[in-house]
Amino acid sequence: MSVSVAVLGGGNGAHAAAADLTYRGFNVHMYEDAHFASNMQKVFDTRKILMAGAAGNAEVTLEMVTSDLAEAIEGVKYIFVAVPAFAHGTYAEKLAEVVHPGQIITIFAGSFDSLLFWKKLKERGIEDVIVTETNTLPYATRLRAPGDILVMSLFNPLKIGVMPACKTKETVEQLIQFYPQLEAVESVIACWLSGLNPIIHVPGCILNAGHIEQAKGDFYFYTEGFSSCVARTTEALDQERIALLKHFGYASDIVAHGIGGSISTDEISEAIAGDPNFAKIKGPADLKNRYFSEDIPYGIAPWAKLAHAMGVSTPLMDSFVYLGSALLGFDCWEKGQSLEELGIAGMNTEELKNYLQTGK
Repeated sequence: MSVSVAVLGGGNGAHAAAADLTYRGFNVHMYEDAHFASNMQKVFDTRKILMAGAAGNAEVTLEMVTSDLAEAIEGVKYIFVAVPAFAHGTYAEKLAEVVHPGQIITIFAGSFDSLLFWKKLKERGIEDVIVTETNTLPYATRLRAPGDILVMSLFNPLKIGVMPACKTKETVEQLIQFYPQLEAVESVIACWLSGLNPIIHVPGCILNAGHIEQAKGDFYFYTEGFSSCVARTTEALDQERIALLKHFGYASDIVAHGIGGSISTDEISEAIAGDPNFAKIKGPADLKNRYFSEDIPYGIAPWAKLAHAMGVSTPLMDSFVYLGSALLGFDCWEKGQSLEELGIAGMNTEELKNYLQTGK
């Protein structure tokens, strides 16, 4: 009997996950909010997604496509949330109203927001639901058209943190049937601190902001934009991420190791230059792109907020958040989740580590 899963979202990551999991024999219930359903009306009408690239080449037929969240997760143990970070709060509220005991929620990628989901579940008195998050999407992927997804590569390893961490072993043993490349880390904090996007995107975006505005998308970010000075700045930023990991006593591998799955190196510039998949990627076309609008307020800023609370110095992170605020025209410190919203404000290091381990 095939295992049924729910994939929540209608963008690049959700299309890739729905198509890939269906292609590999799982029954997929795909959910998209009714407000955005028109963006993928073809998939609603046909239940079909055309997939090409690293995950296989096929047209697949999903078991269900719906805008009814309760229907999407009914009879499903595994729920994959693949929506932008700014939507995590909405999805945490919605899922807390309909989730069932025994279900496992996985957020691609988490941005520490598994803690937000966990807090909402606790507030509703819901127990026996596990929340996990990964450090990135499983796929480097782009929608070519509604219902037409290109998967350029698969991220391997794909780091995962579990809330509460005491449930890590049994939870990951279940989830590897969907993503064999999963690699468990110490906690959901350790997981997002292993995230690729804030480190790789933010320095290049801010240091190339003028060119990005002028090029309007005719710009190869990972080749033209990733010059030696940008690489040096990226590597310096990565050292602040590593310092925060070390503060918690977590493993602190260099983020470049295994980017895109095609090259293994501890030099970010080598990882970028040596991965042909990155050379194909154009953009961003403007400052509204998620490399700016998501990876600064929901990526770098949460790291810096946590560092401030733990007494870890992060001058480059802070600078990028302030510069990002000036470029984007809104306060990137305020845009993302606060430590209060994540349910961890006022905790010292040991209290936080205990909370991450036990959920209490």
